[in-house]
Amino acid sequence: MKNEEIKLDSNKIKYFFLLGRNPILSEAEILSCFEKEGIKWKSHKLKLNALLIETDKELNLKKMINSLGGTIAIGKVILFGDKEKTLNQIENKKIYFGRENKLIYSVLNYMDGEENFNSILEAIENNFKKENLKSRYKGVSGTIRLQNGKIVKGSPEKISQRDMTYFAFSDGKEWNFGFLEESYDSAEAEKRDMKKPYRREELAISPRLARIMINLSQAKEGETLLDAFCGIGVILVEALAQGVNVIGIDIDNNAIKKTRANILWLRKNYKINSTDKVIAGDSRKAIIDRFDAMVSEPQLGELMTKMPNEEKARQVVNQFENLIISVLNNVKKYIKRGGKIVFSAPLIKTQKGRIGCNAEKIETSTGLKLYVIKDSCIKFPIKEYRDEQIVGREIYVLNGD
Repeated sequence: MKNEEIKLDSNKIKYFFLLGRNPILSEAEILSCFEKEGIKWKSHKLKLNALLIETDKELNLKKMINSLGGTIAIGKVILFGDKEKTLNQIENKKIYFGRENKLIYSVLNYMDGEENFNSILEAIENNFKKENLKSRYKGVSGTIRLQNGKIVKGSPEKISQRDMTYFAFSDGKEWNFGFLEESYDSAEAEKRDMKKPYRREELAISPRLARIMINLSQAKEGETLLDAFCGIGVILVEALAQGVNVIGIDIDNNAIKKTRANILWLRKNYKINSTDKVIAGDSRKAIIDRFDAMVSEPQLGELMTKMPNEEKARQVVNQFENLIISVLNNVKKYIKRGGKIVFSAPLIKTQKGRIGCNAEKIETSTGLKLYVIKDSCIKFPIKEYRDEQIVGREIYVLNGD
Protein backbone atom coordinates (compact mmCIF):
# COMPACT_ATOMS: atom_id res chain seq x y z
CA MET A 1 0.00 0.00 0.00
CA LYS A 2 1.37 3.39 -1.02
CA ASN A 3 1.63 6.18 1.53
CA GLU A 4 -0.83 9.08 1.46
CA GLU A 5 0.00 12.55 0.13
CA ILE A 6 0.52 15.18 2.83
CA LYS A 7 -2.09 17.92 3.18
CA LEU A 8 -0.52 20.80 5.07
CA ASP A 9 -2.49 22.68 7.71
CA SER A 10 -2.88 26.19 6.23
CA ASN A 11 -3.53 27.60 9.70
CA LYS A 12 -0.12 26.56 10.97
CA ILE A 13 2.96 27.37 8.87
CA LYS A 14 6.26 26.37 10.47
CA TYR A 15 9.84 26.64 9.25
CA PHE A 16 13.10 25.15 10.48
CA PHE A 17 16.32 27.18 10.26
CA LEU A 18 19.66 25.43 10.74
CA LEU A 19 21.95 28.13 12.09
CA GLY A 20 25.69 28.72 12.14
CA ARG A 21 28.09 28.91 15.06
CA ASN A 22 26.47 31.97 16.69
CA PRO A 23 22.77 31.03 17.00
CA ILE A 24 21.70 34.15 18.93
CA LEU A 25 23.13 36.46 16.27
CA SER A 26 21.60 34.32 13.50
CA GLU A 27 18.20 34.37 15.22
CA ALA A 28 18.40 38.17 15.52
CA GLU A 29 19.21 38.38 11.80
CA ILE A 30 16.22 36.21 10.83
CA LEU A 31 13.75 38.09 13.02
CA SER A 32 15.09 41.40 11.67
CA CYS A 33 14.50 40.14 8.11
CA PHE A 34 10.96 39.18 9.07
CA GLU A 35 10.35 42.67 10.48
CA LYS A 36 11.76 44.27 7.34
CA GLU A 37 9.51 42.17 5.08
CA GLY A 38 6.43 42.59 7.29
CA ILE A 39 6.31 38.88 8.14
CA LYS A 40 4.72 38.21 11.52
CA TRP A 41 5.77 35.27 13.64
CA LYS A 42 3.38 33.57 16.03
CA SER A 43 6.10 31.76 17.96
CA HIS A 44 9.78 30.91 17.74
CA LYS A 45 11.87 28.37 19.62
CA LEU A 46 15.68 28.17 19.61
CA LYS A 47 17.34 24.86 20.49
CA LEU A 48 21.14 24.69 20.15
CA ASN A 49 21.65 25.87 16.54
CA ALA A 50 18.13 25.16 15.28
CA LEU A 51 15.32 27.70 15.16
CA LEU A 52 11.66 26.74 14.69
CA ILE A 53 9.36 29.60 13.67
CA GLU A 54 5.62 29.65 13.10
CA THR A 55 4.72 32.41 10.64
CA ASP A 56 1.59 34.05 9.27
CA LYS A 57 2.49 33.48 5.61
CA GLU A 58 4.43 31.27 3.21
CA LEU A 59 8.11 32.11 2.74
CA ASN A 60 10.17 32.15 -0.44
CA LEU A 61 12.91 29.90 0.93
CA LYS A 62 15.31 30.35 -1.97
CA LYS A 63 15.14 34.13 -1.73
CA MET A 64 15.51 33.99 2.04
CA ILE A 65 18.56 31.67 2.13
CA ASN A 66 20.26 33.85 -0.51
CA SER A 67 19.75 36.95 1.62
CA LEU A 68 20.87 35.54 4.99
CA GLY A 69 24.44 35.35 6.26
CA GLY A 70 24.10 33.26 9.42
CA THR A 71 21.87 30.38 8.28
CA ILE A 72 23.14 27.07 6.88
CA ALA A 73 19.84 25.68 5.57
CA ILE A 74 16.06 26.10 5.75
CA GLY A 75 13.23 23.59 5.61
CA LYS A 76 9.48 23.52 6.08
CA VAL A 77 7.72 21.48 8.76
CA ILE A 78 5.45 19.01 6.96
CA LEU A 79 4.21 16.93 9.91
CA PHE A 80 3.58 17.90 13.52
CA GLY A 81 1.53 16.93 16.55
CA ASP A 82 1.87 14.86 19.69
CA LYS A 83 4.14 11.80 19.73
CA GLU A 84 1.57 9.26 18.59
CA LYS A 85 0.12 11.44 15.83
CA THR A 86 3.52 12.47 14.44
CA LEU A 87 4.94 8.94 14.35
CA ASN A 88 1.78 7.70 12.65
CA GLN A 89 2.04 10.44 10.03
CA ILE A 90 5.73 9.80 9.36
CA GLU A 91 5.01 6.13 8.83
CA ASN A 92 1.96 6.57 6.58
CA LYS A 93 2.38 9.85 4.70
CA LYS A 94 4.55 10.45 1.64
CA ILE A 95 7.83 11.94 2.88
CA TYR A 96 10.16 11.24 -0.07
CA PHE A 97 9.69 13.30 -3.22
CA GLY A 98 12.66 12.26 -5.35
CA ARG A 99 12.49 10.48 -8.70
CA GLU A 100 14.90 7.64 -7.92
CA ASN A 101 13.73 4.62 -5.95
CA LYS A 102 16.85 4.72 -3.78
CA LEU A 103 18.27 7.33 -1.48
CA ILE A 104 20.82 8.12 1.20
CA TYR A 105 19.35 10.21 3.98
CA SER A 106 20.19 11.78 7.32
CA VAL A 107 18.07 13.15 10.13
CA LEU A 108 19.04 16.19 12.20
CA ASN A 109 18.21 15.40 15.81
CA TYR A 110 16.65 18.14 17.94
CA MET A 111 14.43 15.81 19.95
CA ASP A 112 14.29 15.46 23.72
CA GLY A 113 15.88 12.09 24.45
CA GLU A 114 17.55 9.43 22.30
CA GLU A 115 14.56 7.09 22.63
CA ASN A 116 12.27 9.63 20.96
CA PHE A 117 14.76 10.15 18.13
CA ASN A 118 15.07 6.40 17.57
CA SER A 119 11.29 6.14 17.27
CA ILE A 120 11.45 8.76 14.49
CA LEU A 121 14.09 6.71 12.64
CA GLU A 122 12.00 3.56 12.96
CA ALA A 123 8.92 5.31 11.55
CA ILE A 124 10.95 6.59 8.57
CA GLU A 125 12.27 3.11 7.80
CA ASN A 126 8.76 1.65 7.97
CA ASN A 127 7.61 4.35 5.55
CA PHE A 128 10.32 3.55 3.02
CA LYS A 129 9.61 -0.18 3.23
CA LYS A 130 5.99 0.49 2.26
CA GLU A 131 7.22 2.54 -0.70
CA ASN A 132 9.70 -0.21 -1.71
CA LEU A 133 12.51 2.33 -1.55
CA LYS A 134 16.11 1.23 -1.29
CA SER A 135 17.13 3.56 1.49
CA ARG A 136 20.30 3.88 3.53
CA TYR A 137 20.49 5.95 6.67
CA LYS A 138 23.76 7.77 7.31
CA GLY A 139 24.12 9.56 10.59
CA VAL A 140 24.89 13.26 10.41
CA SER A 141 28.66 13.72 10.31
CA GLY A 142 30.91 16.68 10.80
CA THR A 143 30.55 19.07 13.72
CA ILE A 144 30.08 22.75 14.48
CA ARG A 145 31.47 24.30 17.64
CA LEU A 146 28.95 26.89 18.80
CA GLN A 147 30.02 30.14 20.40
CA ASN A 148 28.79 28.89 23.79
CA GLY A 149 31.25 25.98 23.51
CA LYS A 150 28.70 23.25 22.74
CA ILE A 151 29.43 20.85 19.89
CA VAL A 152 26.62 19.90 17.48
CA LYS A 153 26.62 17.47 14.58
CA GLY A 154 26.01 18.51 11.01
CA SER A 155 28.62 20.48 9.10
CA PRO A 156 27.29 22.26 5.97
CA GLU A 157 29.58 20.27 3.66
CA LYS A 158 28.38 16.89 4.97
CA ILE A 159 24.68 17.81 4.89
CA SER A 160 24.87 18.70 1.19
CA GLN A 161 26.13 15.19 0.38
CA ARG A 162 22.78 13.52 1.24
CA ASP A 163 19.85 12.91 -1.11
CA MET A 164 17.52 13.97 1.70
CA THR A 165 18.21 15.59 5.05
CA TYR A 166 15.24 15.43 7.39
CA PHE A 167 14.90 17.14 10.75
CA ALA A 168 13.08 16.21 13.94
CA PHE A 169 12.45 18.97 16.47
CA SER A 170 10.54 18.86 19.75
CA ASP A 171 9.47 22.31 20.96
CA GLY A 172 8.05 21.11 24.28
CA LYS A 173 4.49 21.09 22.97
CA GLU A 174 4.66 19.29 19.64
CA TRP A 175 6.92 17.05 17.62
CA ASN A 176 7.90 18.61 14.29
CA PHE A 177 9.20 16.80 11.21
CA GLY A 178 10.29 17.98 7.78
CA PHE A 179 13.24 18.18 5.42
CA LEU A 180 15.79 20.78 4.35
CA GLU A 181 14.87 22.49 1.08
CA GLU A 182 17.44 25.26 0.58
CA SER A 183 21.09 25.54 1.65
CA TYR A 184 23.49 28.47 1.86
CA ASP A 185 25.68 28.82 -1.24
CA SER A 186 29.09 29.06 0.43
CA ALA A 187 30.89 28.84 -2.93
CA GLU A 188 29.21 32.02 -4.16
CA ALA A 189 30.08 33.89 -0.96
CA GLU A 190 33.66 32.66 -1.19
CA LYS A 191 33.87 33.92 -4.77
CA ARG A 192 32.83 37.43 -3.70
CA ASP A 193 35.41 37.27 -0.94
CA MET A 194 38.38 35.62 -2.65
CA LYS A 195 38.11 36.83 -6.25
CA LYS A 196 37.78 40.56 -5.68
CA PRO A 197 40.98 42.55 -6.23
CA TYR A 198 41.70 43.57 -2.63
CA ARG A 199 41.38 41.69 0.66
CA ARG A 200 42.74 42.27 4.16
CA GLU A 201 42.42 38.94 5.92
CA GLU A 202 43.52 40.13 9.35
CA LEU A 203 41.52 43.34 9.41
CA ALA A 204 38.50 43.04 7.13
CA ILE A 205 35.10 41.81 8.22
CA SER A 206 33.91 38.57 6.57
CA PRO A 207 31.19 38.75 3.88
CA ARG A 208 28.92 36.54 6.01
CA LEU A 209 29.13 38.82 9.04
CA ALA A 210 28.75 41.85 6.79
CA ARG A 211 25.53 40.37 5.40
CA ILE A 212 24.24 39.58 8.89
CA MET A 213 24.82 43.17 9.97
CA ILE A 214 23.15 44.54 6.83
CA ASN A 215 20.09 42.43 7.61
CA LEU A 216 20.11 43.66 11.22
CA SER A 217 19.90 47.20 9.81
CA GLN A 218 16.72 46.22 7.91
CA ALA A 219 17.90 48.24 4.88
CA LYS A 220 15.55 47.48 1.99
CA GLU A 221 16.25 47.16 -1.71
CA GLY A 222 16.41 50.66 -3.20
CA GLU A 223 17.20 52.33 0.13
CA THR A 224 20.59 53.87 0.98
CA LEU A 225 23.07 52.46 3.48
CA LEU A 226 26.05 54.32 4.93
CA ASP A 227 29.32 52.68 5.93
CA ALA A 228 31.18 55.36 7.89
CA PHE A 229 34.37 53.24 8.05
CA CYS A 230 34.22 51.47 4.69
CA GLY A 231 37.84 50.23 4.54
CA ILE A 232 38.16 48.06 1.41
CA GLY A 233 34.38 47.92 0.95
CA VAL A 234 33.31 44.49 2.21
CA ILE A 235 30.04 45.81 3.66
CA LEU A 236 29.41 48.00 0.60
CA VAL A 237 29.90 45.06 -1.79
CA GLU A 238 27.46 42.86 0.15
CA ALA A 239 24.87 45.66 0.34
CA LEU A 240 25.13 46.38 -3.39
CA ALA A 241 24.67 42.66 -4.10
CA GLN A 242 21.36 42.88 -2.19
CA GLY A 243 20.10 45.82 -4.22
CA VAL A 244 20.86 48.47 -1.59
CA ASN A 245 22.38 51.82 -2.60
CA VAL A 246 25.53 52.68 -0.64
CA ILE A 247 27.61 55.58 0.63
CA GLY A 248 31.11 54.75 1.82
CA ILE A 249 33.44 57.02 3.79
CA ASP A 250 36.96 56.33 4.99
CA ILE A 251 39.76 58.58 6.19
CA ASP A 252 42.35 56.41 4.36
CA ASN A 253 42.72 57.44 0.70
CA ASN A 254 44.41 54.14 -0.17
CA ALA A 255 41.46 52.19 1.26
CA ILE A 256 39.07 54.30 -0.83
CA LYS A 257 40.96 53.37 -4.00
CA LYS A 258 40.71 49.68 -3.09
CA THR A 259 37.00 50.02 -2.32
CA ARG A 260 36.36 51.53 -5.74
CA ALA A 261 38.30 48.71 -7.40
CA ASN A 262 36.31 46.08 -5.48
CA ILE A 263 33.00 47.71 -6.43
CA LEU A 264 34.09 47.91 -10.07
CA TRP A 265 34.91 44.18 -9.96
CA LEU A 266 31.47 43.46 -8.50
CA ARG A 267 29.74 45.39 -11.28
CA LYS A 268 31.72 43.55 -13.96
CA ASN A 269 30.86 40.12 -12.53
CA TYR A 270 27.29 40.61 -11.30
CA LYS A 271 24.20 42.45 -12.45
CA ILE A 272 24.12 45.37 -10.01
CA ASN A 273 21.49 48.09 -10.38
CA SER A 274 22.05 49.88 -7.07
CA THR A 275 24.21 53.01 -6.83
CA ASP A 276 27.40 53.77 -4.92
CA LYS A 277 29.14 56.90 -3.68
CA VAL A 278 32.56 56.45 -2.08
CA ILE A 279 34.44 59.41 -0.64
CA ALA A 280 37.57 60.06 1.40
CA GLY A 281 36.74 61.90 4.59
CA ASP A 282 36.43 61.94 8.36
CA SER A 283 33.06 60.57 9.47
CA ARG A 284 33.28 62.60 12.68
CA LYS A 285 32.66 65.80 10.73
CA ALA A 286 31.70 64.85 7.16
CA ILE A 287 28.56 66.31 5.57
CA ILE A 288 26.62 63.28 4.34
CA ASP A 289 23.69 62.74 1.99
CA ARG A 290 20.51 61.49 3.66
CA PHE A 291 20.53 57.74 4.23
CA ASP A 292 18.23 55.05 5.61
CA ALA A 293 20.56 52.84 7.67
CA MET A 294 24.19 52.60 8.73
CA VAL A 295 26.36 49.48 8.95
CA SER A 296 30.03 49.80 9.88
CA GLU A 297 33.00 48.01 11.32
CA PRO A 298 35.35 50.69 12.66
CA GLN A 299 38.94 49.77 13.40
CA LEU A 300 38.73 47.60 16.51
CA GLY A 301 42.08 48.74 17.84
CA GLU A 302 45.59 47.57 17.11
CA LEU A 303 46.28 44.04 15.90
CA MET A 304 47.12 41.99 19.00
CA THR A 305 49.16 38.79 18.93
CA LYS A 306 49.36 38.46 22.72
CA MET A 307 46.64 38.75 25.33
CA PRO A 308 46.81 42.26 26.87
CA ASN A 309 46.43 43.09 30.53
CA GLU A 310 43.17 44.58 31.74
CA GLU A 311 44.52 48.15 31.75
CA LYS A 312 45.63 47.94 28.11
CA ALA A 313 42.32 46.40 27.04
CA ARG A 314 40.34 49.16 28.74
CA GLN A 315 42.53 51.79 27.10
CA VAL A 316 41.75 50.37 23.63
CA VAL A 317 38.03 50.12 24.44
CA ASN A 318 37.91 53.70 25.77
CA GLN A 319 39.57 55.02 22.61
CA PHE A 320 37.01 53.15 20.54
CA GLU A 321 34.11 54.52 22.61
CA ASN A 322 35.30 58.09 22.10
CA LEU A 323 35.63 57.53 18.34
CA ILE A 324 32.25 55.88 17.81
CA ILE A 325 30.43 58.43 19.98
CA SER A 326 31.93 61.26 17.95
CA VAL A 327 30.95 59.60 14.66
CA LEU A 328 27.42 58.74 15.83
CA ASN A 329 26.79 62.30 16.98
CA ASN A 330 27.61 63.45 13.45
CA VAL A 331 25.91 60.82 11.30
CA LYS A 332 22.67 60.77 13.32
CA LYS A 333 21.88 64.17 11.80
CA TYR A 334 21.57 62.58 8.34
CA ILE A 335 19.77 59.29 8.99
CA LYS A 336 16.03 58.91 8.43
CA ARG A 337 13.92 58.85 11.56
CA GLY A 338 13.84 55.34 12.99
CA GLY A 339 16.67 54.09 10.79
CA LYS A 340 18.94 51.46 12.32
CA ILE A 341 22.62 52.01 13.11
CA VAL A 342 24.62 48.78 13.25
CA PHE A 343 28.29 48.58 14.15
CA SER A 344 30.82 46.19 15.64
CA ALA A 345 32.85 47.08 18.72
CA PRO A 346 35.96 45.44 20.23
CA LEU A 347 35.59 42.63 22.75
CA ILE A 348 39.08 42.00 24.09
CA LYS A 349 40.23 38.81 25.80
CA THR A 350 42.17 39.21 29.06
CA GLN A 351 43.08 36.93 31.94
CA LYS A 352 40.04 38.29 33.81
CA GLY A 353 37.61 37.73 30.95
CA ARG A 354 36.57 39.69 27.88
CA ILE A 355 36.26 43.46 28.09
CA GLY A 356 33.86 45.39 25.86
CA CYS A 357 32.36 48.85 25.52
CA ASN A 358 30.02 50.54 27.96
CA ALA A 359 26.67 50.43 26.13
CA GLU A 360 25.05 52.82 28.60
CA LYS A 361 27.81 55.39 27.97
CA ILE A 362 27.24 55.15 24.20
CA GLU A 363 23.47 55.58 24.64
CA THR A 364 23.82 58.51 27.06
CA SER A 365 26.47 60.30 24.99
CA THR A 366 24.56 60.03 21.69
CA GLY A 367 20.90 60.02 22.70
CA LEU A 368 20.48 56.83 20.65
CA LYS A 369 18.90 53.73 22.18
CA LEU A 370 19.69 50.06 21.75
CA TYR A 371 17.16 48.41 19.46
CA VAL A 372 14.78 45.83 20.92
CA ILE A 373 13.35 43.09 18.69
CA LYS A 374 9.72 42.75 19.69
CA ASP A 375 8.43 39.47 21.10
CA SER A 376 11.93 38.11 21.68
CA CYS A 377 14.46 37.82 24.50
CA ILE A 378 17.36 38.98 22.30
CA LYS A 379 19.37 41.86 23.71
CA PHE A 380 21.99 43.95 21.93
CA PRO A 381 24.94 44.10 21.89
CA ILE A 382 25.46 40.46 20.85
CA LYS A 383 28.88 38.90 21.34
CA GLU A 384 30.62 37.49 18.24
CA TYR A 385 34.01 35.81 18.73
CA ARG A 386 35.97 32.58 18.64
CA ASP A 387 37.77 31.33 21.74
CA GLU A 388 41.20 31.74 20.17
CA GLN A 389 40.55 35.35 19.09
CA ILE A 390 42.13 38.00 21.27
CA VAL A 391 39.99 40.75 19.75
CA GLY A 392 36.44 39.63 19.17
CA ARG A 393 33.35 41.72 18.46
CA GLU A 394 30.13 42.92 19.97
CA ILE A 395 27.39 43.76 17.48
CA TYR A 396 25.40 46.87 18.34
CA VAL A 397 22.05 47.90 16.84
CA LEU A 398 20.80 51.38 17.72
CA ASN A 399 17.65 53.21 16.68
CA GLY A 400 18.32 56.42 14.74
CA ASP A 401 16.73 59.67 15.92
